[in-house]
Amino acid sequence: MKLNIKQLSTAFFAILFFISCEKDLLNTEHYKAIIYMKSGDNNIFAYPHAMNDSISTGYITIGSGGSMPLKEDVLITVELDTEQLDLYNYRQYGNELNKHAKLLSHNRYTIPSTNIIIKAGDVGATTFFPIEVDANGLSPDTTYIVPVKIKSANGYDINENKNFVLYKIDLVNAYSSSVSNMYKMRGTKYPEGGIKSNITTNKKLVPISGNTVRLFPENIASSNNLKTIEDRAILLIINRDNTVRVKAFKNIEIEQLDGCKYDPEEKVFTINYRYRLPGEVKWTAIMEMLSRIE
Repeated sequence: MKLNIKQLSTAFFAILFFISCEKDLLNTEHYKAIIYMKSGDNNIFAYPHAMNDSISTGYITIGSGGSMPLKEDVLITVELDTEQLDLYNYRQYGNELNKHAKLLSHNRYTIPSTNIIIKAGDVGATTFFPIEVDANGLSPDTTYIVPVKIKSANGYDINENKNFVLYKIDLVNAYSSSVSNMYKMRGTKYPEGGIKSNITTNKKLVPISGNTVRLFPENIASSNNLKTIEDRAILLIINRDNTVRVKAFKNIEIEQLDGCKYDPEEKVFTINYRYRLPGEVKWTAIMEMLSRIE
């Protein structure tokens, strides 16, 4: 069937109209620009803070979702929201209060400004605002949180599921961090009055201060139980010349032997000591080489 000039003309203008509409659609917001805070599961955002006798700075991310760039700068105001921490604790642990994350004491951190600006421009524009934390003296057995919420976004919509973060303090020193704290141990064990034997295991070292880590002796299993930690854990204190002091964390008895050192290039501890647990009479002598697993 032949098309007449009128039909061809109509089809031509229809195509032009479709192209024009498609172009307009590409230049129109497909969904509203929404402001959100970057976080992971349970709205937790973890950031490493060094235990180095000074204040360290972390950063919280605020972003914008949308198919088009922001046309104007957006002023964001944030505030502390302890209710979110309470909800998280009871959702995760119920009445097991010993497992609850703790609100970081207000004298341990500073948010220099609660007003932050997302600059107009790129799609998904983001900004970062600092939080200054004093991590020295914090315990590796406690989860510390600063709960921060978006209070306002200069008239823009805020993502209801991502309008807050539970900012988690990850403790770090030169010998251990949350992502690199395991060491391969090879050594020997010589119980008093017993037989010498070889021992191997992987063991976790946790930061206590800028130059101190805590661990369990020989191949004694790690534990999160506070009483077990107090009775069995030991400390390694790394001196400036990379010699190492071996000390009791609390209740264990420790006597350091010769040759304790740290190799910063190979990231290997060599430690020699003897110990006895509370209530024990006989000593056990230990030589360990601990190589960091990365």
